[in-house]
Amino acid sequence: MFTGYGNCYRLDALELAAEHIQNRPHWTHTAIEQFRTFLAAPDFPCLFGRKAVATAMCHVVFARAGEWATDIARGLAGYVRMLEPIPLKQRIGMPLLAFLETDASSTLAEQQALAWQVLQDVHRLDPLPWPAAVPHDPHDPNWSFCFADMPLFINMNFPAHRQMKSRNLGDHIAFVINPRESFDEVASAATESGRRIRSRIRDRVRHYNDGIVPDTLGFFGQGDNFEWRQYQLQEPGSLNPARCPFHAHATTDTLIEN
Repeated sequence: MFTGYGNCYRLDALELAAEHIQNRPHWTHTAIEQFRTFLAAPDFPCLFGRKAVATAMCHVVFARAGEWATDIARGLAGYVRMLEPIPLKQRIGMPLLAFLETDASSTLAEQQALAWQVLQDVHRLDPLPWPAAVPHDPHDPNWSFCFADMPLFINMNFPAHRQMKSRNLGDHIAFVINPRESFDEVASAATESGRRIRSRIRDRVRHYNDGIVPDTLGFFGQGDNFEWRQYQLQEPGSLNPARCPFHAHATTDTLIEN
């Protein structure tokens, strides 16, 4: 029995926890093993993700079926609190992985629709108002998802991905969550080094996905770039919304207990 739903674990601490070691048949243990296997592959595209796993600096939260938003919101609140005193340069390589207890046999469109609904429900549990400096409209190039006053980037991964293999991390839907500013620090469109890093990673994405690279990948803030289109990537069978399924509320309910 796993009792740590909603807890924000650092990966090395999780893997030393008795309930993780003693629950090998449990889906939470399998999710970590699959995730480690994928990122251990030398050609896995995300160099920062590979490093975060190798150094065990990534954090993990598990969300129960039917309690996805409650568990993720609780873990995300702990993650943001943990990051706040850490200087920006040191936050790089410290993503939060949210694994959802889900059915791998559902279709890609069904998995993606569920992921957007969970993200909407997490937003409803945000303990703080939407930051004044961040647009509410996902169709503004300066928009990003926010929680607890921190702009974030949500990388959605689905077991039903076949072409976009770089967005398949195992048998469960997984969100890879990073502070928005981390990308601006290491891969900004405004710097030569940032453009070079992005180009290298996208070349690796093309290789890993057998020659396919999404045309929705862009740079934050550019007029033709919308972050939400990078949260969920397209392939045959994908959900294909004309507008972002997420809607930011003017106010939110404070429902998370510390």
